[in-house]
Amino acid sequence: MDCPVISTKLGKVKGKVVELLDGVKVDTFRSIPFAKPPTGSKRFMPPEPIEPWVGTLDGTKIGKETIGIKAFDAPMEKILPRPDDGGAPKVEDEDCLHLSVYTPANRAGKKLAVMVWLYGGGFQMGSEKIYDGSVLAGMNDVVVVVPNYRVGILGFFSLGADSICSGNAGLLDQQEAFRWVQNNIEEFGGDRNNVTIFGESAGGSGVQLNILSPTARGLFHKGISHSGQHEIIGHFHTPEFVKKASTAVFKHLNIDTGNIQNAFAMLQNVPAEKLIELSMTLLSENIFFYPCVDGKVLPRSPAELLKDKRFPKIPYIIGCNSTEGNGIMSMLTPPEGSFVKGFTEEQAKGSLLMAVILPNLNDAGYELLKKRYLREEDGETKFSQFLGRLSGDAMFVTPAIASSIAHSDAGSEVYCYLGRFQLKMHHDDAFGDALNKPDWCECDHGDDILMTFGYPFTPVKLTLSSKFTEEEKQLSKEFMTYLTNFAKTGNPNEGNKVVIPWPKYADGRVHLVVNSQMSITNNFGIDEMKFWTTQMAAHT
Repeated sequence: MDCPVISTKLGKVKGKVVELLDGVKVDTFRSIPFAKPPTGSKRFMPPEPIEPWVGTLDGTKIGKETIGIKAFDAPMEKILPRPDDGGAPKVEDEDCLHLSVYTPANRAGKKLAVMVWLYGGGFQMGSEKIYDGSVLAGMNDVVVVVPNYRVGILGFFSLGADSICSGNAGLLDQQEAFRWVQNNIEEFGGDRNNVTIFGESAGGSGVQLNILSPTARGLFHKGISHSGQHEIIGHFHTPEFVKKASTAVFKHLNIDTGNIQNAFAMLQNVPAEKLIELSMTLLSENIFFYPCVDGKVLPRSPAELLKDKRFPKIPYIIGCNSTEGNGIMSMLTPPEGSFVKGFTEEQAKGSLLMAVILPNLNDAGYELLKKRYLREEDGETKFSQFLGRLSGDAMFVTPAIASSIAHSDAGSEVYCYLGRFQLKMHHDDAFGDALNKPDWCECDHGDDILMTFGYPFTPVKLTLSSKFTEEEKQLSKEFMTYLTNFAKTGNPNEGNKVVIPWPKYADGRVHLVVNSQMSITNNFGIDEMKFWTTQMAAHT
């Protein structure tokens, strides 16, 4: 097929054509730089806009990945299917600020809704490389953009709000990508005045943080958060923790902080790989690098910004899944897989997952958790299921409900969903090589993303020999219709026909239940949110 070439304001870029299973064609453009390499004196700092290039950029090749914590890479690769790159060498580099665009080949004369994806990975890992937007774009007539952003210490190191390095470089990367969209997306058939940002886990948190951020005003018009809100425990750092983390970095590297400017300059010249190794060492001290109050991107804490209701009241979809603590979260409970297989009370109580969720839990609080979540009838897996239930409620259900209420009560049009389907690939070897999960893991963290991107319909080979049932294919098609209707109109019911109407959250605290038979449920998660925000709050 002919290689499409597009002239942007920065220069020409050559892409390639992907043909979907139904013959629909999508033009794909990979590895388009949107900012200068954040290296040397630019490390940890806000991104700088890319300068125009000469000639035609080759947008047919997959770009470099971000550099992040590698501790969870191997386990995650056994769980989440992704486009198979055919064994191409993995290239990680600080010079990673590029994005990919997926746009229908028949876009001539159209101004298509734009959807910009923010990947998850706990703000510690992730890459645009593992997301293929061709099906979502081609089957639903939208433009999909997937940018990289810095993660971990390289994306979120901070010396404090009033310092030479205030932090949140990763969030600023996202906003620079949004600006690129505003300046260039019309050449790809997109409408710069109809942009939806969407993301999962940390990416979902990023969506909400950008809604609250004054420096992102006017860069997008709607948001979708899959299983990620600012209230996720540990995903936002206080000034005190920022100080603790930066002090630990300088101490481990033996950098004298008597002159902070000199110390910071030295840190900018430490090999990136050494910083990542240090990040993995700091895991044992429960030190991660996350968004923080920086005085600009986030002038106050997200909770304060949300409470004063001065953020844009844009249409917003918020979702979570039924058993998000029962599968992928096991990767935070070494040894690998112990969480899924079942383990002892001592292992559960001493797990990294428990330390992340409840670092200051007292004995009375632990007894409350056992009373609510421990079930003797679960037998030898009772502490696996105990930790799964409490982590799902604490990290995903409670934040989703609290945010839904806050944004809805502030005047935003909020739509909520609850994933309740169970993917065959995790429970039946005939559907692939993905890690088997226990029957009590229904809809896990990330399962909805496979439906969002239409992976059951992708012409691209997936890892883990992933296969989907006819029911899963139909579910994905229906879910994509809701999401892209929303991206186009701000209402998931307007546009292409949906199977049942999806009411606003304000209309009785309702959720769309995403399953082979779509349905509506009321007041999901309200009791769980009350437990965590009242009873447990008094014991942590």
